[in-house]
Amino acid sequence: MATDGGADMNDLERFLAVVRFEEPDYVPIFSFPGAPGMGGGCMEKTHRRLVETGMPAHVGGVWNLSTGQRDVESWYRYWGTTQPITCEVDLRVGVRGFREKRRIEGDFEIIESESGALTRQVIDNDITYIMPEFIEFPVRDRASWEFYRERETPAGLMPPDEMDAACRRYDRRERPLSVGAGGGYGYLRSLMGPERLSLTFYDDPELLHDMMTWQLEMVRTCQFPLIERLRPEIVQCWEDCCYNHGMLCSPEHFDTFAGAFYREVCAFARDCDVPLVTIDTDGNAMQFAGVVEPYGVNGIYPWEVKAGNDLFEIRERHPTMVLFGWLEKEVINEGNAHLIEPEIMRKVPPMLEKGGYFPNGDHGLQPWVTFDSLCRFMTLLHEVTGNPEGEFPRVAS
Repeated sequence: MATDGGADMNDLERFLAVVRFEEPDYVPIFSFPGAPGMGGGCMEKTHRRLVETGMPAHVGGVWNLSTGQRDVESWYRYWGTTQPITCEVDLRVGVRGFREKRRIEGDFEIIESESGALTRQVIDNDITYIMPEFIEFPVRDRASWEFYRERETPAGLMPPDEMDAACRRYDRRERPLSVGAGGGYGYLRSLMGPERLSLTFYDDPELLHDMMTWQLEMVRTCQFPLIERLRPEIVQCWEDCCYNHGMLCSPEHFDTFAGAFYREVCAFARDCDVPLVTIDTDGNAMQFAGVVEPYGVNGIYPWEVKAGNDLFEIRERHPTMVLFGWLEKEVINEGNAHLIEPEIMRKVPPMLEKGGYFPNGDHGLQPWVTFDSLCRFMTLLHEVTGNPEGEFPRVAS
C-alpha cells in the first residue's frame, strides 16, 4: 500500500489517507493513548526495562497515571511512531468532585472516596498498573447516583470567547486531533461495577436511563461545542465492554441503554465532518463491531489477539471500518523474538492490501520487553509499511 519516494505527507494527511482507504506515502505506526501498542511510550517500570536492555536513556514516553505522559515526542522520533493530538480544553467550571483518603495496608494502597467508592491496588500502581480491586463503586442506588450527579455537574461553562482562544492552539495542526465523547455501557459499568449493572438492567432500568440522560447532556453541553469549533479528525469514545469471549452485556441491552447516546454523538460528528468515530474496547469485539457500526461508529481498537479477534473476518464483514492494532504484544517479550516475523508477515501485508488499517501492538508494552526484540519488531513493521521514520537501530529478524 505504501509508495516509494520518501515521506511527502504530514501526519494529518497520512492519517486521513488511511481512514479514507486512500494511498498514503507510507502507513504510519499510529496508536491511541490508553492502548498505545508500540506507538506511544510505556509505563515507568517497562521503560526502565527497555533502558536496562539497551534503549538510550534520553528516549522518553514514560507513562504515569497520576501525572500523564512525559516527553512522548522523543519516543515518536526515536521509534518512528505517532499518535493523535488530544484536545485538553475543559469547558466545565465549578465541578466539586470527591475528596479521597489513601492509606497503606501491607503491600497495598487503599483509596476511599467521598462518593463511597473503595479501591485496593498495589503500591506504585501509577507507574506499574495492575488492575485494581474495585471493592465498592460510586453508584449503588438512586440516592448515591443523585449525590454523584450533584458533585459532578458543573456550576457553569467557559465563556465562548475563552473557549475560542483556548482552541486556537489546534487550528494549524499537522497531526489528527481527537476529542473525547465518553461512552455508554462503559460509563455505567465504571460507576456501578459489572455485577450490579447487570442486575440493574432488570431491577431498575429507569435509574440507568436517568444516568445515561445526564451523561448525554454533559457530552452535548461540554463536548459538542468543542467538536463544532475544532472539527477534529477523531471523536473518541470508550467502552471496555467486552471480555475474552465477547460482550459483557447483550446487544439488546447495549441498544436499549447506550443506543440513543451513540445515535446522537455519531450524528453530530457527521454534521461536523468528522471522518472517524472510534471506540476503545478491550476483549473480543467480533460481535460488538456489528452492534455499533449501524450508529455510525467506524473504528474500534485495539483488537487484542488473545481474546480471539480475527481482523480478516472483521474486514470481510465490515469493509469500511477503520481497524487498529491486532499484533500480539507478547512477541517482543524476552524469549519470544522468533515469533515476531510470523506475527507481522501473516497479518500486516494482507491487511494493508485491503486498506483502512493501522498496524500496531494490541495494547501496551509489558515489563518483560527487551530493547533488541522491540528493535527487531519495529524494523520489520517499518519495512512492510514503507515507513522511513525513526532513529532506532534496524535489526533484521
